[in-house]
Amino acid sequence: MKRFDALESWRGIAACLVALYHMQMFVNTDLPVFRNSYLFVDFFFVLSGFVIAANYEQRLAEGWSLWRFALLRFGRLYPLHLALLGAWIVVHLAHVASGHATVSAFQPPRYSADTIVANLLLVQGMHLFNFASWNQPSWTISAEFYTYLIFALAVVAAKRRIVLLLLPAILAAAAALWLLVDNIDTNIEWGLIRCICGFASGVLVWHVYRAAWLRSGTALELAALALVVAFVWRAGRSELSFAAPAVFALAVVVFAAEAGPVSRLLRAPALLWVGARSYSIYMVHFLVGSLLLDCAKLLKLAGIGLYSGTRIGRQPW
Repeated sequence: MKRFDALESWRGIAACLVALYHMQMFVNTDLPVFRNSYLFVDFFFVLSGFVIAANYEQRLAEGWSLWRFALLRFGRLYPLHLALLGAWIVVHLAHVASGHATVSAFQPPRYSADTIVANLLLVQGMHLFNFASWNQPSWTISAEFYTYLIFALAVVAAKRRIVLLLLPAILAAAAALWLLVDNIDTNIEWGLIRCICGFASGVLVWHVYRAAWLRSGTALELAALALVVAFVWRAGRSELSFAAPAVFALAVVVFAAEAGPVSRLLRAPALLWVGARSYSIYMVHFLVGSLLLDCAKLLKLAGIGLYSGTRIGRQPW
């Protein structure tokens, strides 16, 4: 597997920022860069396309087993997804047993038998429902897995001509998002299209990186970092958010070279440690936030006001 340590650390930072976005209840997120950090989901998609292309595109083009690729990606994503789904079911049943859930274990609709089946089949992010279910961040896992399969099929069919399909795919996905939604913050509705746009951008960036052998330095890394911060700060949920795949693609190609002082900082052991656990952070944080909210409600009922003026009961997700 090709490793890009600076990008691995970027992934960890992005996972933490998305977790902060979802846990606004407990963290001061007045700064727009935190309020808008849902955009780092698009960073995941772009980086995923880059890394998957770097490690599998040539092998698939040379006849590597499509089934082996699918099994490897399934094995990477599914075990933790399944464990978290089970944990959510246990927590919800505990709520029902304690009388804190509404009506039954299968109410409201997001906690229903059909949503369990959808999650087991990894189709919970395919516009089957008009609400997120169980471990809500897992919609990205649903979108990514089927994007992996589309990518692999395209490589097997087009071989080395896959590069000719990338820009049309990006433009088509971007146009579809522009027509379907007001901003890029779509998940269970058109999350697959959002994922395809970002993933294809990442694959295209891999081809640019491989052909150009860009050697970025201090100026480029600082400029890319400033661009990411300024973009996330300003974009919010405006139409500017549609530029997220392009902005993050630029950042990925700059930091893939690992030739500047910011990359040296990103290769620090602590950041690499966080990066190696980025998937776990992303998948687990929503359950942790829910449990913290439960604890806060219990403390409030007990008359222990830990959060003066808090928004207990109003979840930001």
